[in-house]
Amino acid sequence: MSTVARLFGAVILCALFATPAQAQQTYFAEYKGQCCYTTLESGEVAGGQYFEFINRGVTWDVRNLKLAIDHNVTSSSPFWHPSWYQVGRPTRLPVQAVAKDQSARFDFVVQAPPVGVQTLFREHFELVAEGEEWVAGSRVYLEYTVLPSLAPSVGFTSVPPTVNRGTTLDVVVEASDNRAVQRVEFSIAGRTYTVTAPEADGRTYRVQIPGGEVPAGTHALIARAVDRVGNFATTTATITATLADRDGDGVLEDADCNDANPSVRPGAVDKPDNGIDENCDGPDALPRVDATVSNSWVATTRTTKTTILKVRGAPAGARIEVRCSGRGCPFSVRRFTSKGGTLDLRKQYLRRAKLRVGTTLEIRVLVPGHIAKVARFTMRKRKAPLTAYLCLAPGAAKPTRTCA
Repeated sequence: MSTVARLFGAVILCALFATPAQAQQTYFAEYKGQCCYTTLESGEVAGGQYFEFINRGVTWDVRNLKLAIDHNVTSSSPFWHPSWYQVGRPTRLPVQAVAKDQSARFDFVVQAPPVGVQTLFREHFELVAEGEEWVAGSRVYLEYTVLPSLAPSVGFTSVPPTVNRGTTLDVVVEASDNRAVQRVEFSIAGRTYTVTAPEADGRTYRVQIPGGEVPAGTHALIARAVDRVGNFATTTATITATLADRDGDGVLEDADCNDANPSVRPGAVDKPDNGIDENCDGPDALPRVDATVSNSWVATTRTTKTTILKVRGAPAGARIEVRCSGRGCPFSVRRFTSKGGTLDLRKQYLRRAKLRVGTTLEIRVLVPGHIAKVARFTMRKRKAPLTAYLCLAPGAAKPTRTCA
């Protein structure tokens, strides 16, 4: 055999038995876990659905690796939800890449389709490398039992016809649904109270509403049971809220400015300057000037003379005014500042004064922020002067018998 022939044969043999430089890439997956077989009501949305796989082939890439509806069964799913990555593609690879022997979990959401009777669905899924191939070993399924969409039922089992605003409105309903009651809403007087958890029996829902949050009068109380897809049913009762006397002071809340304190009520004595309006007249009573005016007189048919006229207990800094109006007055007004102690007004201003019948002598003891002490003496024939002790509120021009 010629040399050329031998070389040509060697080339043919090499071509037949040589290994390719690069094998064809193939996608494989191994099932690891899933969730969940569940029961849903038509229209109900269920999250937490997933499949988990281990990559047993070439690297998975987020750009094309997706969880899809199994193309061998159908091209669409009645459980489509707007959160799906694409129609027929519930989700895609959750990370940038998954190398061989690493795992990935594909989470997605489903929404139950409408049905007229209870129906069992088996939904098939599969991984796909979009534009390349379906991933071998990834065919899986979940089963869903779907119930018709029905409104729940609700009814009162305990509701009082009246409630005192000083107590608690305790209301109970029973509510049920072919799937589940999500919440019961109790509405009264513009307020809504939501209960999401039933009692131990699974159907009793209780709400306790503070009576003080319900205005006095008659109101409609509405209980509204809502299921997981928004279906609802309502029931209504009538309740009358009565006025309360929470502190037991005999005054109902509409007239009592503090129905939690029995010492605060209309008619109570308002202690001055303690920050509390005990008598419910609005402001707290101002402190009063604690001073006394001692006096003694000698009266004749025509005139009256003072033998004692002293101010005792006026605080240092108080302004003293002595006002005289009528015949025999030695002055109209005298003003001075007290240095404390006892002030002898007769010795200072009235030692020789003979006040005629009808003359008025007024002593005012004024302290800023206090109700002033006023003593008024009106001269009479052959009798001691007519005496009146008055008060003068800050900023007032004329004394009065009572001061707020």
